[in-house]
Amino acid sequence: MDTGALWDVLADIENWPGWDPDLARVELREPIATGSRGFFHPTGRVRGRGHSLLADDFTVLAWTPGSEITVRQPVPLGHMDLGFTLAADDGNTELTQHITLTGPLRAVMVRIIAGDVVRHFDRKCLALLRLATAKAGHHAQ
Repeated sequence: MDTGALWDVLADIENWPGWDPDLARVELREPIATGSRGFFHPTGRVRGRGHSLLADDFTVLAWTPGSEITVRQPVPLGHMDLGFTLAADDGNTELTQHITLTGPLRAVMVRIIAGDVVRHFDRKCLALLRLATAKAGHHAQ
């Protein structure tokens, strides 16, 4: 897989719903960079509505073009850090997702949010691969 094409898809945060089944929409408040802010609109009637009513903006904690993006989403009494890193090795690309939850409600947040983030990782990877392959094919033409 072309690391550049995969990064192009991953770096386009507003289009994450195209490969992330947990997101209905993403709004960026400013151009993407470390410190940028935005808002996630999760899927699901209950989770999506609750998040839209109660949640604050996410903040981009790490932004290293071509290799890393990490966002911090406040959750009740804590936060969730969700990050992706890409590493090229012998013509292959390794995608790593990391998620960290903090605060006294961490166990509840795992059940409400993080469980799906982890459970849907294989679906995300397949969708990312499909989109990146299409993007790489488009660039090759």
